[in-house]
Amino acid sequence: MRLDPATAREIEAAFAAAQARTAAPLVCVVADSSADYALGPSLGAAALALATPWPLIAFSHLSAIHVFAIQLAVFALALAALAFEPVRAALASKARRRSACHRAAVVQFALRGLDRAPARNGALLYISLTERYARVVADVGLEIPQEAWRGLIDEFGAALKADGAAAALKRAAERMGALLAEVFPATAGQDAPKSQRFHTL
Repeated sequence: MRLDPATAREIEAAFAAAQARTAAPLVCVVADSSADYALGPSLGAAALALATPWPLIAFSHLSAIHVFAIQLAVFALALAALAFEPVRAALASKARRRSACHRAAVVQFALRGLDRAPARNGALLYISLTERYARVVADVGLEIPQEAWRGLIDEFGAALKADGAAAALKRAAERMGALLAEVFPATAGQDAPKSQRFHTL
């Protein structure tokens, strides 16, 4: 889901239009990944390299220098494979990936100042590409049932597959604006958003 600058501007405009419909602040953040997942796989690569000499010693007649060279090669190949973030993420457990995405979404909610909305009505749409994860973080002042947010996420996933990233994000902006406008409609003379509503990391 890589977006060129022109498409990103179109999506920003869609979220700005959604913001104009509601007094509740909303933001969308699209991240490449929610964590680097480096520690566990790197330890696994080291453990694999440490285990490599034993079968070679037991079942071959290789010299010590050859066994050492193979051990180094196994470690180097394992680290090379782990240089790719999707590989590291795939080796992490589903629970670990979901936990990392949840933490990242909450951090972005705070970084974008949504936790400081006077009416406690901020809402964040967080999408993490590597983990194929999407979530809405909504503050306590928003009396919108979780089923509505889950429906938005389901619609986003379906639109992403059918129409592509740009159309899916524009549709999500429209849907978020409609949901928020039901409980916090825009007020007369409401100022236009002073900051970006759409961010890529």
